[in-house]
Amino acid sequence: MEAVRTMLQDSGLQPRFWAEALHAYVHTKNRCSHKLTEGKTPMEIWSGHKPSIRHCRAFGSLAYVYVPTVNRNKLQPKAKIGILVGYAVNRRGYRVWLPKERKVVESIHVKIDETKNGVKTLFGKVKHYDYAIYQLDQNLNNDSDYRAQDENSSSPEKPSSLDISTWIRLEKPRTKSKRIDVYYYPPSKERLRSINDVKIYCQKNKLEFDPNQFNFKPTKAKTRFEEKSECHNETSSDSVDEASFVNDIFQNEIYMTEIPKTFKETQISPDKEKWNEAMSEEIKLMQNRKVWDLVEPKSNMKVLGCRWVYNIKHDEKNNVKKYKSRLVAQGFKQRPGVDFTDVFAPLVNFDIIKFLFVLLVCILGWNHCQIDVKGAYLYGNLDIPIYMQQPEGFVLKGCEHYVCRLQKSIYGLHQSGRQWNLELSEILFGLGFHQNDLCNGLYTK
Repeated sequence: MEAVRTMLQDSGLQPRFWAEALHAYVHTKNRCSHKLTEGKTPMEIWSGHKPSIRHCRAFGSLAYVYVPTVNRNKLQPKAKIGILVGYAVNRRGYRVWLPKERKVVESIHVKIDETKNGVKTLFGKVKHYDYAIYQLDQNLNNDSDYRAQDENSSSPEKPSSLDISTWIRLEKPRTKSKRIDVYYYPPSKERLRSINDVKIYCQKNKLEFDPNQFNFKPTKAKTRFEEKSECHNETSSDSVDEASFVNDIFQNEIYMTEIPKTFKETQISPDKEKWNEAMSEEIKLMQNRKVWDLVEPKSNMKVLGCRWVYNIKHDEKNNVKKYKSRLVAQGFKQRPGVDFTDVFAPLVNFDIIKFLFVLLVCILGWNHCQIDVKGAYLYGNLDIPIYMQQPEGFVLKGCEHYVCRLQKSIYGLHQSGRQWNLELSEILFGLGFHQNDLCNGLYTK
């Protein structure tokens, strides 16, 4: 916990973020070498490859989370400002605390400014709390002391910071009534008993009043042990269940597999061999299908680029099932009317498929089967010459300056879906099937 305490002190975050700090520490520690492991990292011992640390960032840094266009209008900001509190679990990305929304979000589209402290930037200054986790004043356990304090205090003690988002809420029901005293720590000992008290307090101190941040519903009186347990486990509505979160930290950390974005990232990935095997399998499939021929480039050629797209398939138990790589052409560089003309391809109406399945299989008892065509688009033939660069990592030696003349409709081209549909229709027509007039993706015999 020394590392967790240090991270919280340096960042200025409250003690309630100890679970986030612990997870970030474990994530980093698993990627650091140690003399007891002969200079190897725990991740390297487990996977057999050196892990990447390119994604690691300073805990508590200022972060900007991108907001997708579907979640905002034209006048709303494109990003939300927050504080980096760790790394996403079971997927690539970061965990960012958004103070205005009072919640932690996970996203891969995050820009991090390590030169700025998040707490200092958003709240003006960094506070150093007593990080003996939630050791509140012993007077909290004596209701008579509260009444004595009320009588002896002419004015409430004002907190050194009036930012509501930095307060910790503690609800204490009275033993002899249904009223609830609400305390805020640290550093205030202000007691507000109703929603009106909170509203008046916010108006006096020029604070934004949000009734959703407070809960004044009466509850049953708790025992001293339950009160202390509540104090130690106090969190805001944005926090996850810390108990289960901490229990899963080490298990989740082991199974975290980063999906590379580029070919270069695969070569420094702990799963380099598996990604290379997946790419070799894709290239072998294209060679068997005779997807392209290598030709010398000419000055009037429009040569498209290409890139690798990676993914990991999991089974029903979330275990890694397969490492998948796919070579995709950069079809956005194609010229309409020159590199492609028609692009329409019919789609299947799944409502009709479900209806036929219920009618023919469930009611009439027909047998059914389902197949998946591997590399389906690679069966489509191109009627327009298209040229593409050789795939990264698989450039033929001695022919580095050559380009690929595509013979098949590789993924990424505008007309790929249409060419595959034409090929499939020709085969099905040859087998005696007829295309349905209402649903062009349905064939009957």
